[in-house]
Amino acid sequence: MTDRRRFARGVIAVGLAMALGAAGASVAPAGAQPLPAPQPPDPAYPFTEILQVLTGPMQEAMTPGMLDYFVRAGILTNLGKLTKPFEDLTKPETYNAPDAQRRQLEAAQKIWDAITHVAPFGAGFPPHPYYTPDWNNNGRFGIADLDDAMVDDDYDDPAVQEGKFRYPCLTPSATVLYETADGGCAAGDSAATFKLGTVRKFRVVNSRGIRLSGKVYFPEGAEEATEKYPVTIGMPGASESQNDVAMYAQSSVRNGFVAFTFAQAGQPGSEGNALDLISPLFSVEHCFAPGSCRDAQDVVRWVAGEDVLPVFDLANEVATVLQLGNPRLVRANPLYAPVGANMRNPWLDRLDLAHLNLWGQSVGSIGMTSYLNWQAKGHGIDGRPLPRVSSVVGMSGFTQVPASAPLQVQTADFDIPGIWATGFWPTENPIIDATDGPIGTKELYDKIRRDPRSTSPAQFITYEGGSHGDSINWLGVPRNAKTANLSVYYAMNWFKCYGRADADQGACDALARPMDGLSRAVPTEYSPDGPGGPSLCVTIPDRATLEQAILRPQIFIQNNWGPAFYDCTPQG
Repeated sequence: MTDRRRFARGVIAVGLAMALGAAGASVAPAGAQPLPAPQPPDPAYPFTEILQVLTGPMQEAMTPGMLDYFVRAGILTNLGKLTKPFEDLTKPETYNAPDAQRRQLEAAQKIWDAITHVAPFGAGFPPHPYYTPDWNNNGRFGIADLDDAMVDDDYDDPAVQEGKFRYPCLTPSATVLYETADGGCAAGDSAATFKLGTVRKFRVVNSRGIRLSGKVYFPEGAEEATEKYPVTIGMPGASESQNDVAMYAQSSVRNGFVAFTFAQAGQPGSEGNALDLISPLFSVEHCFAPGSCRDAQDVVRWVAGEDVLPVFDLANEVATVLQLGNPRLVRANPLYAPVGANMRNPWLDRLDLAHLNLWGQSVGSIGMTSYLNWQAKGHGIDGRPLPRVSSVVGMSGFTQVPASAPLQVQTADFDIPGIWATGFWPTENPIIDATDGPIGTKELYDKIRRDPRSTSPAQFITYEGGSHGDSINWLGVPRNAKTANLSVYYAMNWFKCYGRADADQGACDALARPMDGLSRAVPTEYSPDGPGGPSLCVTIPDRATLEQAILRPQIFIQNNWGPAFYDCTPQG
């Protein structure tokens, strides 16, 4: 190793040590870690806490081979995304087949969608190697096989539509181990024998005639079993691929669920473009991204085996524009084959449809939490009945909803700062009234508990020193190294407590226990008895944050120079 490389690695190591020290990081296995009693105020904390948001990317930078993977996989995957939209132009059947005119329209639409995608051409960070399946089925995973990263969003090549994945065991230090055949956890490069689930890719046509990409994750042996499995269904945030939130899907499988993920229209892997994520404009109440909210209802209906019906006249784009929809050159028919282009869910006999659970990140969370508003109404956006969901977990983005099913909301100290329960405007409005961040989410949580339509338990969680990226497994994004483990831990316990026929009492109890890495400036709260019972303090704050200094100075002053502010009910 050259002196320059030794020096660079030394700087990274020192920085990581300082940041983890400031964060009070633990490398103990995941488990309940009761926090100490509130400590005397520390006026320096609002500034030292900033270091924690760097611990995630610094941990990855120190992982052998990760920087090399990030560069090489990033270049290769993005090159593939830049060229793929033009492939149909090189195929003779685009010009010579009996349906050549439609093929040419589809080819032109594909190019336009790619240029105007979220992000353009679906370009972005490479798939995280910890969660990338073995798509080429050569027995190698992660950093050891760049080919898997290159085809993670390939829904055309029949050779890479099914793969194996390992069950992730997340740890507070951001290291990911994998469950072994004997139920333990071991490093991925060890000689251990690992449990392997199966993941399959597929496409679904949404109610606007746009093909969405999807993945389904099965526990080992589930496809041959006779039992039915409870289900989780997730959607990513803007410009994120399904791999970027795969830690939740794969952890769901580890906890006994069948997991589906879908990319909304305009997102990486799916058809559509940026306008399809936010159109038809103003068509869904309390949803600034109507495409995400509509797609949430479409995919839940598809998973449940129910009809997905077109909301536009598929042959009249003028009418679509008059409905404030985004015009397209060609649309697919969402009716089931042979009438339309949709396949019926082929895995229905493996699913416990009485226990469907939703989760999402950022704009995916907006879509999934919006579902509860319509569940309370008793019908979907189109007026038809909706499949009932058992529970919902939203991460870093929430809209105005009741707890018509058990609802957990997760945010972080440095998440996008919503000022009120309605975001950046103090009242509900038809343009954008979503919120995020500790202050806005706390006010929304209190509003949900006051909503007469709320009937179910709710939980409000804030993570210490984290960002909007704490619930995304994006390489290099600023985030607290502890939070991925915590976020998955609380989400899985929520599903195990409220989202399956055999409720796990241990999981229910764990929701009320504090863990190291929860915010020290904002209490984590839990109302297990719903709006009729108290909101219990899972933590009691003893610190202040910079966000409070700007948006709630009275709380900042109190937290810095006296007993910190909280209005939840202390346990015990």
